[in-house]
Amino acid sequence: MKYIPSLKNILNQKSRIRTTLLTFVILLFIYSLLRVSFLFINFDFFRENSIKEIFYAFLIGIRFDISAILLLNIPVIFLYSLPIKFSDKKFIYKIFFIIFCFLNLIGITLNIADLGYFNTIQRRLTFEPFTAIEDTFRMIPSLFKNYSHLIIAFLISVVLFIYFFKKIFNKIGYTDSNYSFKKSILHFIILILLTVIGIRGGLQLKPIRQTNAFFNDKRQLGYLALNSTYTVLRSYFQYNLPEYNFYKKEEIKNEIQKLIYSNDEISLDDNYIFLRKKVSKNITQKKNVIIFIMESWSAQYIGSITGGKTFTPFFDSLANKGILFTNFLASGQRSIEAVPSILASLPSIFPSSFIGSRVEINRIRGLGSILKEYGYTTSFHHGASHGSMGFDGFVPSAGFDLYFGKEDFENYNDSLFDGTWGIYDEPFFLDAAKKISKFNQPFCSVIFSLSSHEPFNIPEDIKIKFKNFHDENDYQKALRYSDYALQKFFEYAKKQKWFSNTIFLITADHTLYTSRNDIFSSFNVPLLIYQPDVNVVQKNPKVGSHVDILPTILDLLSINTIHSSMGNSLLDDTKTGFAVTTFYPSFLIFNNNDLYVDDFDKKKQYFENFRQTSSEFNVFDKNNIRIVELEKKLKSYVQAVTNSVNHDLIYKKLPK
Repeated sequence: MKYIPSLKNILNQKSRIRTTLLTFVILLFIYSLLRVSFLFINFDFFRENSIKEIFYAFLIGIRFDISAILLLNIPVIFLYSLPIKFSDKKFIYKIFFIIFCFLNLIGITLNIADLGYFNTIQRRLTFEPFTAIEDTFRMIPSLFKNYSHLIIAFLISVVLFIYFFKKIFNKIGYTDSNYSFKKSILHFIILILLTVIGIRGGLQLKPIRQTNAFFNDKRQLGYLALNSTYTVLRSYFQYNLPEYNFYKKEEIKNEIQKLIYSNDEISLDDNYIFLRKKVSKNITQKKNVIIFIMESWSAQYIGSITGGKTFTPFFDSLANKGILFTNFLASGQRSIEAVPSILASLPSIFPSSFIGSRVEINRIRGLGSILKEYGYTTSFHHGASHGSMGFDGFVPSAGFDLYFGKEDFENYNDSLFDGTWGIYDEPFFLDAAKKISKFNQPFCSVIFSLSSHEPFNIPEDIKIKFKNFHDENDYQKALRYSDYALQKFFEYAKKQKWFSNTIFLITADHTLYTSRNDIFSSFNVPLLIYQPDVNVVQKNPKVGSHVDILPTILDLLSINTIHSSMGNSLLDDTKTGFAVTTFYPSFLIFNNNDLYVDDFDKKKQYFENFRQTSSEFNVFDKNNIRIVELEKKLKSYVQAVTNSVNHDLIYKKLPK
């Protein structure tokens, strides 16, 4: 313990740890000044925001400033804190100083550049410095002409930065006045640990990423909280989503409009292929919306879909009262892919999820953002800890203001924890129902289950209830339990005033334990639309996927709005259902009853019945006309999606 120095001693003595801490504080102050400059220069974007919201954005911004400064200065921190005595090697400190100035002036330059660039693209810089270097050099003459004030600010910043830090370092010293090898090792360990924690943004499950800055759907506040150093560095380490160019822009536009536009929708911008406005003459219904995303509910275990043995008896009873889509498909094969598809109609056709990718901070128009304009309270409920799957970071950008996780459960105790993921479904569903009952109507709430996730732990008392199913495996029992939890939710909900005025949609995030050589069953999940006050019972074989849920809800509510869904309403009888997904690197399009598979290189397959996809049913060489049609649809859709996602052309706010 005698080697652990007090904070007072650290600050009073000349030491490398003191120099590091004071330098860090000064850099934090500089980044705060850059954020203030960003606010004032781009003030028109923030005029409608309250002082409280702006202040909160600044507070959140400190977390990103800490992460950016530490990430940028990793080489200096590591080298400078090595337990080596440098006191007699002053030239080494000069090298440290040069590296320090070079790295941090790059960070400052990026933020100064964004003072002017943000007004053009309305988001922070991300991957542009890595992909547009040649264009930047070509633009230098025009930069001097149009942004001379920023260039002057940059030059002044360089001079002042070097001058003041040289003065500061000369005064506070570079080296330890009382060097001790043991103390130096301790300092080194402390600095490295603090650096790792700071870069991660804390001790939570997942490191922070850009989307954690967006605490509501006023995206400009998220960009205020961010800094350009962080967004550029983060984008460098994030996956670069692929892009495809098969056809000319006009061909793509026509194909997409034929594929997904309803007759009552009009295109709003040729550059934003999916951006359109719904102009239905129907009267808007302000019904509540509750979406259940059931973990790993494969359709082949649901009797109301297969006609065989069921593991979801309560769901089946609801299916007899609503519209059940029997050929509905998950957009992807992971939970992290399902949420963007369901909440924002973003397909999972990339090898990496939209969540956590470098395009995650692009402008989108999620279900929550749309419904809030009609007075809806919006919430997302997931029984896992905050940070799990990155959902708490993504859902605010889709317009969901309230996020409830394991930490928000009322009267929590360890008996409710499944030992791996979070709170068992039954208590969490009931807690969600109680929270929802306190909301003002109308509301839109999403409830994500977790008990049917591996390792399929269920409460001990429930195991006793299921003792008659001893021949079933753990997954099948977990399905029964999550179905039982769903039943308990509805038993409670039926007693609430809001129940009869609510639209319930029940789907799953992805499949599990299916035969992976059977392509269809690998994606087939349930979708049930149940309205207690509407007596419509139907088994609908129309093909659809997660991206169709958002436009379907708009149809159910008869909402005339601007949206950029990458699917179409399942209630639109004028459109043939389709679903595009991927067994990467192969892309799939389900349409009518058939399936076309293409890796855009060598592997091409065509199956006349998407339920029969073993090799003997591949008739690629026997149906050229249909294959040409499906190939054009698939390639057009993939090209339109990748272009829109990669170039931030999903959604833009139009003038009123």
